[in-house]
Amino acid sequence: MNQVGQGLLSAALRHIRDAEHLAAQGAHESLDQAFHLAGYGPECARKAVLSDRTFDRAIGHGVQRAAELALRFALAADPAARRYDLEDWSSAYPELANWSEQSRYERTGTRAVTVVNPLLAEARSITDRITYSLWADGRLAGGFSW
Repeated sequence: MNQVGQGLLSAALRHIRDAEHLAAQGAHESLDQAFHLAGYGPECARKAVLSDRTFDRAIGHGVQRAAELALRFALAADPAARRYDLEDWSSAYPELANWSEQSRYERTGTRAVTVVNPLLAEARSITDRITYSLWADGRLAGGFSW
């Protein structure tokens, strides 16, 4: 995995940790921001697996149809990445399918814990699965910061 891929994976883990921190009850609770950040974790992890950055912009942030089509092109150029189960996330992960980067423009107080926590659970699961798979395949550098 190249430096950019490791940077994307590091960002994925950071987004999830930050979202979990913001969703925790207490002085720092910000459910809207937790929701917003949570969706970026799987997106960054998904792109981290790809060896070619050409399709990153076309894949975008979500898991809607256009992103899936761009991902299929990227996977055709990078067959080794197929091992990481990156396709058809909209049906496999319904909470993530309902997420959009446009949530950053929502009014404060829009998201409830009953919406945020299921998204966080899916995002954590996806990001951890990809991270552990990359580690098991020996694709993470020795100095990779978890």
